[in-house]
Amino acid sequence: MKQLRYILVIAVLTLAASSIAFAQTTGDRTAHRKASNNSSAEQELIALDRQWTAAELRLNDADRQTINGIVADDYVDTTPTGQITNKTQYMAGLKHSDDTDVADEYQVRFYDNGRLAVMTHRGVVNGKPTYRSTHVWIKRGNKWQLIQNHVSNIGEPPTR
Repeated sequence: MKQLRYILVIAVLTLAASSIAFAQTTGDRTAHRKASNNSSAEQELIALDRQWTAAELRLNDADRQTINGIVADDYVDTTPTGQITNKTQYMAGLKHSDDTDVADEYQVRFYDNGRLAVMTHRGVVNGKPTYRSTHVWIKRGNKWQLIQNHVSNIGEPPTR
């Protein structure tokens, strides 16, 4: 009887250890899949951000349509001077520019099971670091849309 109990305990412990190992392996694969999906979504959002910036600079009729598709109807923009604008005001204020505007230092974080993303980056205008930007993107259906933008100018640090 004692030997049977010993074998039963060993069998239960072996089964428990196997279950834990399986769960960890499955969890690792799931985490890797999520990281891979986020990496793909991150690259998609960075490409969309660059497309949006290029369209803002060129600003022909096709570019306005591109911007209209990227920027959500419920978009809110906070300008470098602290003004709040909606999509209609933002679109009305767009003007063609011959400037160059290259973004770098991208960081993208995902929330709500990958349906919401917060992106930050630096903007380099005409070769000079000029602003930092924070965007909030939401995935509606299979399409990412920009719902919030906040821009801060990069200035000289205050002297103390």
